Amino acid sequence: MRRTFSDRRTGMRPFPRFFVVLAVAFALLWTAPGPAWAGAKLDAYRADGVIAERYDGYVEIRDQSAPGEARALVADVNAKRRALYTKRADESNVPVAEVGKVFANKIAGAAPSGTYFRQPSGGYVRN
Repeated sequence: MRRTFSDRRTGMRPFPRFFVVLAVAFALLWTAPGPAWAGAKLDAYRADGVIAERYDGYVEIRDQSAPGEARALVADVNAKRRALYTKRADESNVPVAEVGKVFANKIAGAAPSGTYFRQPSGGYVRN
């Protein structure tokens, strides 16, 4: 195995990519703006169970009888989040999906009581 300059001096292995991605993700969370996932209308629909948060950082309609306003809100919020995640991923040279998952954890901590969260398995959990 070829060693880099820093490896020869310290005798340590290069920092695993996972830890670099994790550090960048936490830095992104620290500087994350709120408007892409916050708002009174979104909070109201989430608390009522009409809109659910997903494990990947996006929102979805949970109640199929949701009004058109809720559907438009989901499209708008997801477009803003997608733009934010793409920007942060490009700045940090990490996959967009990983940025979304990191933001999903932050969103879960700030979501109003009663919000449903879609899990990777497809089921929902309510806080």
